[in-house]
Amino acid sequence: MKACTFVSVFAVAAIASAIPVKRDNVDITFIGAADAQFTWSFPTDGSVVSISNPLSISHISSSVDGVQCTFDGIDDSVTTVTGAQTVDVGPPQTQLTGSCVLVNDHPARGLAWVTFIGAADAKFGQGFPTDGEWVQITNPLSISHIESTTPGVTCVFNGIDNSVTRVSGGLVDVGPPQTQISGSCFF
Repeated sequence: MKACTFVSVFAVAAIASAIPVKRDNVDITFIGAADAQFTWSFPTDGSVVSISNPLSISHISSSVDGVQCTFDGIDDSVTTVTGAQTVDVGPPQTQLTGSCVLVNDHPARGLAWVTFIGAADAKFGQGFPTDGEWVQITNPLSISHIESTTPGVTCVFNGIDNSVTRVSGGLVDVGPPQTQISGSCFF
């Protein structure tokens, strides 16, 4: 009986140690001018964490795939970092809060969701097939920023005044702001 109990406990312990551990926290690096920087740890359960460092931030960096984090700045910036990448904060500013969630590293091939942002927080969203097909954009809103949070997808957009904007995750500025007329996304 003792031998059977010992074997059962040993088997359960061996199986438990083979189960992958869910990532509970992710370390994010905040980079300011002259390479001043600090690292902050965020839980991956979506809870909002206050950031108490007053450094004005120009870039936010993650070295971890499978996690998406969103940060709110003191001057109302919203910066999203998806996977292992460094994203510009525009304009540079102190970050107040951040939250992170686990995301699927291999989304189903299909549509990439893109948000087009204009002045005074006016925005609209549109899905784009991820097979490279060019799609017309019919909303006439003048666009200042384009954001895609679909991991692993790159999108290219053409503006009415001949701008070409490439987005590979995160928020990208359109310069100068203008109506977007077509777009294409691909893995």
